[in-house]
Order: sequence, then structure tokens, then C-alpha cells
Amino acid sequence: MIKLSFDWRTFYLFTIVFRFVFALSNSYIHPDEHFQSFEVLTSRILGYSTNIPWEFQESPARSLGPLYLLYAPLLYFIKFFSVNVTPLQIWYLARLQLTVLSWIVTDTCLYWMLPTKPERIKAIFLTLTSYVTLVYQNHLFSNSVETLLLVVTVTLIDDLRYVQESKEKEVRELDKSASLFYIGVLVSIGIFNRVTFPAFLILPSWFLAKYTLSHLRSSLYLILGFLLSTVSFILFDTYMFGNFDAVLSDPATISNYTITPLNNLLYNTNYSNLSQHGIHPYYTHILINLPQILGPGLLFFTSTFYHRTTPFLSVLSGLIFLSLVPHQELRFLVPIIPLACSCFDFTLKWIRPWMLYLWYVFNLAMCVLMGVFHQGGVVPALDFLRQQNQESVQVWWRTYSPPSWILGSNSTETIGVDAMIDDVKSISIVDCMGTDVENVQNVLDRKYSKPVYLITPVASFHHFNATQFRPVWNYTFHLDMDHIDFANFKPGIGIYELL
Repeated sequence: MIKLSFDWRTFYLFTIVFRFVFALSNSYIHPDEHFQSFEVLTSRILGYSTNIPWEFQESPARSLGPLYLLYAPLLYFIKFFSVNVTPLQIWYLARLQLTVLSWIVTDTCLYWMLPTKPERIKAIFLTLTSYVTLVYQNHLFSNSVETLLLVVTVTLIDDLRYVQESKEKEVRELDKSASLFYIGVLVSIGIFNRVTFPAFLILPSWFLAKYTLSHLRSSLYLILGFLLSTVSFILFDTYMFGNFDAVLSDPATISNYTITPLNNLLYNTNYSNLSQHGIHPYYTHILINLPQILGPGLLFFTSTFYHRTTPFLSVLSGLIFLSLVPHQELRFLVPIIPLACSCFDFTLKWIRPWMLYLWYVFNLAMCVLMGVFHQGGVVPALDFLRQQNQESVQVWWRTYSPPSWILGSNSTETIGVDAMIDDVKSISIVDCMGTDVENVQNVLDRKYSKPVYLITPVASFHHFNATQFRPVWNYTFHLDMDHIDFANFKPGIGIYELL
């Protein structure tokens, strides 16, 4: 049996430093953390010229509502008060905002949901020492927002379960109409944030259904909360995506409304569409992604007692129903971390104290890898190029797609290797991704009227003739995990000017 007998309050305060350190680190885990947030918002609010992803164009499959709720106040404050901040500083501020919000919401919900002080300490301690909390949760993913919505919703559902199962008549007669209204609102926001949000709630909703069936009048609050929020999001998206005139002229035609979750479902139920983003075996979440996010925590995740709790049912629900979708990424499981950590059991007979140290080592290593090095030089490279304040052609190779909003320009284009440069644009980003080096060389060999920069990992630069370039900038804390060449392994990314 493992006991958390140290001064956990001191340790808790100490880990706050790590929250902010990784919130201000430059790692870049997945393109969606930029391209489904600030690449879209800064174009609409600050007037930046950005690369808008397909989800926010024709038949939009992502709602602007949750983005505006969470991030727009910051951007409008900067705009209206003409605050002199760089895009990089805006990025840091947004991540700090999400870090603080996650800290408050998650810890508060775990405190109120768990029945005893030792259970609260254990859950909060394990959650805050998880690399998913310290790294993924402060990146601008829709999954990070989903975590907050899920933990609050599960807390409210667990409270309804407590009321139903209480032996005290006064508790069973408590009016939970407000909780039902909030659950309706949260489920609506969750769906418009990510259409898969209900997957985490299918099993826990048994207790919600039991309560509403025995309190039919109160269930109207649940419906009201969901409908008010849903109608608001639909009208907001319809207006923001420019379809409101059609609604005013013919409000009875459903097709005139922009219903982003429906568009998302229609897109993702088409197998050929999903194949463009990657098809995974149905066991990927359970056998590959779950071990990656919990690591040694799986050793503590086997107690039959905790399998009866509402948090565990939510974890199980997410694993089962998300596994039915053939496109499975690790970040889709980010929301289960605080709930899974509250189900860890250290009282099992075969658990040994040294096993907890495996948890520390695993999460520390993953914090450094994913929170510091993973594509860590992309954003700093963009910030350096922004500071040069000149027209340029930027050829990016073997990096994640560069989020052009970091350049803070109103005259930028992002194109592929086969597209032609638009000379009217001040900055042209050629996103070569992981194409063959011959294709990159063909791009570099074209005639340009602007300075040309090659931005690539240091370990990949040996593919080019170094005499044709002048190194102008490099950043050490960068790893390209998709093209590791152990024969030429070297961390870092560089900017090389074509002579």
C-alpha cells in the first residue's frame, strides 16, 4: 500500500511553478492547437492574414461559439485598447488564461466530487503531476476545453447520483433544477466544442436519466438549458459565417442555418473523408493511446471498487465509444485524465512504493519531450521572422504547418510545393511538410524577387548544399519526431537564407 504521507500542500504549491513553466514553453504538439483556434480568431478580430482551415470555410464543421466564449475577450481587449503586444505574447497570455482556468476548475471539481480528504489529495496530486495536465492541458486544443466541460458535467451528474442514493430523506428531496439546467448548457457547449463530447457521458447519463424520470418537471430545466445554448450557437454561427440574410428571408428552411456539429457528423461519417486524416485500428485508443497518456498509472487503474464510481464510468464510456470511430488520436483522450487519476487505487496488495516513482519518471520525461522539445522551434522561428519585418519567401520543410498568425501580418499566404507564389503578398509560406527533398529543391530553384529562407530541422539540413545558404538563426530545443535520422541525429531547428 502506498501512502501520500509527505506535506502534500507544499508539493502542490511547488508544482504551480511547473504549470506556468510549461504554459510558457514553445512546444507544438499538433497543428489543431493553432489552426482550430487563433489562426481563425486573429483573422476575424485582429485582421491578420492567416491560413483558414477547411473546417471554418464552406459547410463549416467547427463552431466559432466556444472559441469566442473563451478567447475573444482577450483579443477584443487587445484590439479596443490598442495594447502593444506581439502575437507570441498573445499566445502566452491565452495559454496562461487556459492554465489558470484549468487549475481552478479541475481542482475545485475533484474536491467537491470525491467523498474524503485522502481521495481528494490523491486525485489532485496525481492529476497535477500528469504530463497531460502540465503540457496538453495548457495548449490551445479543443480537447483542453473539453476536459473542463467534462469534469464539471461529471461532477454535477455525480451529485445527482448522490442525491438519489442517499438514505436521508432531506437529501433525496433536494431541488436540483439548477444543476439540470447547467448540465444542459454544458452538454450543448461540449457538443459545439467537439461533437464527440457525449461519448464521455453515455454511461454516466444513466444516473441523469434516472433522476429526470423521477423528477419530470425538473427535467424541463435540462431541456431548457440545452435548447437555449444550442439555438444561441446556431444563430451565432449562422451570423458569423455569413448566412444570416438567408435566415431572415426564409427562417423556416433548416438548410439556411449553419449547424456545425451536424456538418461535422456528416463529414466524419464518410469513411473516405476520415481516411484523409488517418485510419486507425479500433484498438488504438485502448492498447496504444491509453498507455501513452497514463503510463505506469495503468498499474493503479485496476481496482474493482473504483469501477463503480461515476468518474470511472465516464472514462470507460469515452474509451468504448471513441474506439468505435476509426480515426483515433492520443489527444482525444486528454479529457479523461483528471477522472482516471481519481480512480487510481494504492491499496491493492501487490502495489509497491517504488511503483509511484515510475509515475514520476514517466511524466517528467514526457513533460520534457512533449512540453519543451516537440516541434519546439516552429513558433520561435516564426517570431524571429516577424521581427525581421521584411518581405520574404519562407520554405518550411519537415516541420508542422507553421501557424501564420504568429507573423502578425495582413499580407500573408500559405501554399503547397506545387503552387505558385503570389507576388502581391508580402510573405509567402511554402509548407513542404514531409515531401521528398527533390521537391523542396525544386521550390528553392525557382526565381523570386524576395529573400528566400529555408526553415528546417538542423538534422535535415545536410540534404542541401550548405554553400548555397547563410545560417541566420537557430533554436536548440526542437525535435522532429516524424523524421528521426539516428545517423544524423541532432536537436534544433535553423533558418537558412538562400544566397
